[in-house]
Order: sequence, then structure tokens, then C-alpha cells
Amino acid sequence: MLEYIAGSVPVEPLAITVKDEVGNPRSLSAYTGAAVLIIGPDGVTRTGGTAAISNAAEGQVTYTWPNTVVFDVPGDYRLRLKLTKGAAADYTAEQKIIVRPGLEV
Repeated sequence: MLEYIAGSVPVEPLAITVKDEVGNPRSLSAYTGAAVLIIGPDGVTRTGGTAAISNAAEGQVTYTWPNTVVFDVPGDYRLRLKLTKGAAADYTAEQKIIVRPGLEV
């Protein structure tokens, strides 16, 4: 589970490891692209940023956040990877992201 503060614009890329049903890294060598899908607590999809398969053999994807606020309201967000090859796509299980209110006014 990930946790962020509402209004933050993350600077460090997010490293994601796709795992198989027993928890081992899943090879992503069959895929040529990746995208990150983020849905906010209001049901709206947040867009931007770039995802790339950074180590296919170890199931690793690196997501570089956009330069805009993704977590605009506190609440539970959902993140899912879309792995692609041509017109075909597979989706990973959702990852929960908790976004807490900030202390600044």
C-alpha cells in the first residue's frame, strides 16, 4: 500500500514490480509498453506521467509522475498497470493508495 499527501506532486519515480500468483517477479518480456491508470475517490481517472518497462526479466516498471497534482483530494485511490503489445493488453491487480489531508492551509 502506498501513502501520499493531498496536493503533493511526487518527485521520485515509482518503482513497480509485477508479481505472479505466488509472489515471484513476473517476466514482462511479452510486452512492449506499459501505462499507469489511477482512479481517484471521486471515480475520475487521473492522467499524465509516463510508464516504461525498466527490467522485463524482473517484472519491473518505472512510473515518472506528471508535473501536476495527481492527488488533489484526500481518500482512497486505485492504481493499476496496463501492459500492452500492439492492440492487446493485460491489466494487473489494483494497488491501493491512501491520500491523507495535508497540514498546510
